[in-house]
Amino acid sequence: MPADPPPSYDELLALNAGLAARLEQALTRIAELEARLKQSSANSSKPPSSDGLAKPAPKSLRGRSGRRPGRPTGGEGTTLSQVADPDVIVRHVPDTCGGCGGGLTDPAEVTVTRRQVFDIPQPRVVVTEHQIVTVACRCGHHTTAATPVGATAPAVYGPRIAAIGVYLLHGQFLSIGRTADAIRDLFGLPVAAATITAWVTRTALGVIDTVLPVIRDRVRHAPVAHFDETGMRVDGRLAWLHSASTPTDVLLTVHRRRGTAGMDDAGVLPAFTGTAVHDAWAPYDTYTDAVHALCNAHVLRELVYVVDTATGQVADLAGQAAAALRQLNHLTVTARADGGEPDPADLAEQTHLLRSAVVLGAEATADRTDKLHRKYHALFVRLRDRRADYLRFLTDPAVPFDNNPAERTIRMPKLRIKVSGSMRTMTGAEHFAAIRSYTATATRHGINMLDALTRAAAGSPWIPTTT
Repeated sequence: MPADPPPSYDELLALNAGLAARLEQALTRIAELEARLKQSSANSSKPPSSDGLAKPAPKSLRGRSGRRPGRPTGGEGTTLSQVADPDVIVRHVPDTCGGCGGGLTDPAEVTVTRRQVFDIPQPRVVVTEHQIVTVACRCGHHTTAATPVGATAPAVYGPRIAAIGVYLLHGQFLSIGRTADAIRDLFGLPVAAATITAWVTRTALGVIDTVLPVIRDRVRHAPVAHFDETGMRVDGRLAWLHSASTPTDVLLTVHRRRGTAGMDDAGVLPAFTGTAVHDAWAPYDTYTDAVHALCNAHVLRELVYVVDTATGQVADLAGQAAAALRQLNHLTVTARADGGEPDPADLAEQTHLLRSAVVLGAEATADRTDKLHRKYHALFVRLRDRRADYLRFLTDPAVPFDNNPAERTIRMPKLRIKVSGSMRTMTGAEHFAAIRSYTATATRHGINMLDALTRAAAGSPWIPTTT
């Protein structure tokens, strides 16, 4: 059988071109996968829990602040101190002389050393019986006294034990079963899981009716508010927990949608005209009546990702932009801590470095030849076009450098989700969000969480002032 003729020169050229194209595609794909592997909580929005056991030590993107670890100098400590009027005094008087060994009868008292032990007495349930008396008038009519509030059945739980149940469940994130166990072990009181659910429902409904409208209105009219959202599973499906907060108020709402439908349902952003601090997610920008301030912590992580995955000029420009942002924050924090404002010349120098980095970065990635370059280009363009929103903290002292207050607000609800895994019903999720809004707001006003829950369980929840 004759051998196949060798390929022609043109066939070899076509084959080589095809192999070169496939190699280019493979190299691009490898670069994308390597970049994905380099993603961590330090250079992306991935949570720290996704970093695994080999995750690196946390490192602040702000740079060194100069403050030593521990409580700041001059800050209020938490050292246990003696009180002037103890509840119980126990005197310990020696009855034998430590020198001669003789007995001590009515000895002269020289000094008294005071030692105070702080402890909790053995908890016990106090049962209060309300006797509703019916009396007969001489006219023959029988009149019965009014039933006290809360005494609605022959045997009922009081508001404080109900508040403790809600506190353990939605304040300390125990499961319903463990909450019942804790109440039994602490107070010797058997409680059914359905009873705890009823406590939560009654407390939440009172908060939803009387407190949440006030909180919503206070956040809606605040000069600066922080917004964020996080996913949570409800009834086996993905839902979203939306957060709107200020230094004094927290509003958490649950919705099936992450975008404007959920934000509209929360009822803050549609009427908000102050400064909205957020992470540059596009749906926030649809609320044009608000002034927007973008989170620099998020964009610093994005810039670190470019430094970690790009090479050459693109990586250098991302590093320059990140360094300029950190320096701008440092200049501002340092000057305002001393009661002043940063030197305009220093600000001008760093803003020029930032602007030149993002302009040149956008030009260097303008070809957008692959997925990574498109991602880099979008970042540089956003920093270039929305520089005023990122640098709003320079001109408005009420606007922070980042959106960390919103992330701190949502951190505890996120912990609840991690503990429970999911919420069984949307109603349960809404009740959880309402109670967390109430307790977080009360805490920010200096109200003890358990005291606030006790008032809510008794039917008269604490309400922040409307002024």
